[in-house]
Amino acid sequence: MWYGNATTPIELFGPTRYQWDQGYFQQEIQRRVQAEVDSGAALETAWRSIPDKLAFYDYVGNSPAKGGLFRVGPMDKGDGIAQSWLGHPVFKDSEGRELSVRRMPNFFETFPVVLTDSEGIVRADIPFRRAESKYSIEQTGVTVSLYGGSLSGKTFSDPRIVKQFARKAQLGEVFDFDTETLGSDGVFRSSPRGWFTYGHAVFALLFFFGHIWHGSRTLYRDVFAGIDPDLEEEQVEWGVFQKLGDKSTRVKEAG
Repeated sequence: MWYGNATTPIELFGPTRYQWDQGYFQQEIQRRVQAEVDSGAALETAWRSIPDKLAFYDYVGNSPAKGGLFRVGPMDKGDGIAQSWLGHPVFKDSEGRELSVRRMPNFFETFPVVLTDSEGIVRADIPFRRAESKYSIEQTGVTVSLYGGSLSGKTFSDPRIVKQFARKAQLGEVFDFDTETLGSDGVFRSSPRGWFTYGHAVFALLFFFGHIWHGSRTLYRDVFAGIDPDLEEEQVEWGVFQKLGDKSTRVKEAG
């Protein structure tokens, strides 16, 4: 269940954590887009051909490793009910370099927003301290354009909006969520795949140690009863001697 196989399809249980780790859906989406572009389609048209479902798989909130096991409630209580795919964000700095946001690893709750170019060189970020903000969105003049989804074809240059999309891009493809209906708190919950794995691991351990326990009860039955099977019956049976411990006062034959 955790590692994923043919009997645990992602349509039922959601993606595995390894598909996020390896960028599996990200690569598949890029492959499809590139194939469309190579066949003569415009970039915007190529991104429009990507199904919303495939884009949604490329979102960290669907990873079973995201969110603690003991956060009660369904996934929708975390980030909310997905409404629509807003599109794939493409960032560019003032020098025209295309930038991508470094994605958040599975087991992180927060992660620095860092934008790198095609060579992996950091070109922009959202700084922790304003005094050290030489790569800030404002200073580097980063803009964001969206392809595919409901905001396809739109470009934003307002640093406030660009930073919003940069934070969302950390989590994969960008979606609009309804957080009001269920009072979603923004804290990720594990997916059904995570709960199935956890539940069955607990049951397996209970059954395993249960077998060990009952096996030991059988093997060491005399120890549990506190009676040595090699003791004479005289030392065990009550009333064999009229006077306790005096063998000359035997009342009856043991046995």
